Amino acid sequence: MDKETILQVKDLFVDFRTYAGRVKAIRDVSFDLKKGETLAIVGESGSGKSVTTRTLMGLSAKNAEIKGDILFKGKNLTELSENDWSKVRGNEITMIFQDPMTSLDPTMRIGLQIAEPIMKHEKASKKAALDRALELMKQVGIPNAEEHINDYPHQWSGGMRQRAVIAIALATNPEILIADEPTTALDVTIQAQILQLMKKIQKTSDSSII
Repeated sequence: MDKETILQVKDLFVDFRTYAGRVKAIRDVSFDLKKGETLAIVGESGSGKSVTTRTLMGLSAKNAEIKGDILFKGKNLTELSENDWSKVRGNEITMIFQDPMTSLDPTMRIGLQIAEPIMKHEKASKKAALDRALELMKQVGIPNAEEHINDYPHQWSGGMRQRAVIAIALATNPEILIADEPTTALDVTIQAQILQLMKKIQKTSDSSII
């Protein structure tokens, strides 16, 4: 039995208006993503992979012009207001960025950063959200999670920080997880661990991964 298509990208074009003229970043991209499927977007540096994924998250720059359709559960994401986007982004569609240090707030304890989307999107109490954050820390393989829930990002290694970023992305049980080269800043051994972790998460949650 075929799984349902959860995301359809049709004829996507993204141009940027610059002082030097128009830059054509994305030209005629189309693909379908099914529930529980992994889709890899492959290309050389500068080919538009990150522009594509940021467009799927509604994180385009102000000088971007977008044409085409991004259909998610019957909604065309290109037509959403910022208020409507706030209900989708970080909730139903989440993202793991390349550099965990710039993804985390250096002034906020890691446990609270994981709990924040749970409080925002699920209206959970702070205590309930922190309890869930502790579960997520264990799920993504952070050792002695109880001892480290109140740590700050600078106290963790790059691999552990990336696990924290994954925990944040998983906090709301998203239907689509976008991973923008999530292992680029990590050494080879940690890269393999992070990729294995994402495969394991996908099997247990049936989420779709780009």
